[in-house]
Amino acid sequence: MRILEIVSGVTACGATVHTLQIAAELHRRGNAITLMGKPGAWVLKQARARGVPTLESRMKRLPLRDLLGAARFVREQEIEVLLAHMSGANNFAVWLSRLAKVPAVLRAHAHTIHFHWRMAHHIIAVSEQTRRYHITHNLVPPSRISTVHGFVDPARLVVPDKGVRHAVRAELGLSPSDFVVGVIGNILPRKGQIYLVRALPQVVARYPQVHVLLVGVTHPLRYGEQIRREAERLGVSRHLLWLGERKDVPRLLQAIDLYALPTLNDMLPMALLEAMWAQRPILATYAGGIPEAITDGVEGWLVRPRDPDALARAMIEIIENPDERTRRAQNAHQRVLESFSVQTQVAKIEAILQQVAEQFRR
Repeated sequence: MRILEIVSGVTACGATVHTLQIAAELHRRGNAITLMGKPGAWVLKQARARGVPTLESRMKRLPLRDLLGAARFVREQEIEVLLAHMSGANNFAVWLSRLAKVPAVLRAHAHTIHFHWRMAHHIIAVSEQTRRYHITHNLVPPSRISTVHGFVDPARLVVPDKGVRHAVRAELGLSPSDFVVGVIGNILPRKGQIYLVRALPQVVARYPQVHVLLVGVTHPLRYGEQIRREAERLGVSRHLLWLGERKDVPRLLQAIDLYALPTLNDMLPMALLEAMWAQRPILATYAGGIPEAITDGVEGWLVRPRDPDALARAMIEIIENPDERTRRAQNAHQRVLESFSVQTQVAKIEAILQQVAEQFRR
């Protein structure tokens, strides 16, 4: 199948990493795929290194130069279907679809109200909760939206260095006996990191060896300042390590004892699936698509969002029950292998693209 995959993100994030993995797997499966991105985008450099053809575009709708250039490429290469990720690319793709007379499939990574969802020939939601959102809020007909959950690429997560856990802790000034909680993902209000900070006083009063790694870009900056002030007020600042954006998440996963996601609203975060594959115990919330991957008591611990007391109780239970941590972490790893691998999920995406292209030709 001849596919033009389009993504508007410039830096590395969950959506762009998934885009790259989809492109590489579709390429491996024998499809003639080209990945379009903005000039200098991280994902284009990575795609070229994997042998995936690329195309640069600013993706501006006006003036029409970018749309006309992309439409010419679609016709010359006899592209059969477009696959777009992220708002800018989704918007560009639906207009390109009209101009080049080729169907557009959009991948829904987020909850947004926008006209482009209604203009798409089909939508792929990353969770059932996301699918329901777009049916309800964007009035997408149920027949034009499918769920294909997110996934992980194990090859990206393998860390060959067996001493990495000790090495990372030494780099961060942590001891082997510290209980380390990793909060991996950009530091945003909807991610709820502040509620974990509010849970810490109860936890460190009993277990002062607990430390929390905050990994990711802070946006807006005032949210990070709010968290710092709250930690200072509660007397837990010394238990927080602000690591910022990191390129070595697989190494960090090996160094932590617990992955925590106190989010208020999420689809199905890639960082969560990666922690599951890495056999880290999981503490998360009943938010978004998370319960579609984690069952409380089976693959991890789930609590209500915005509930510091529930987070504290769960963290104490997790610290005090190492055998249960191991059991649920092993279950989480098996769940990812069975339901959230790049091979199984991209095969589903490929089938949807094929069906949409065939229907469009009729």
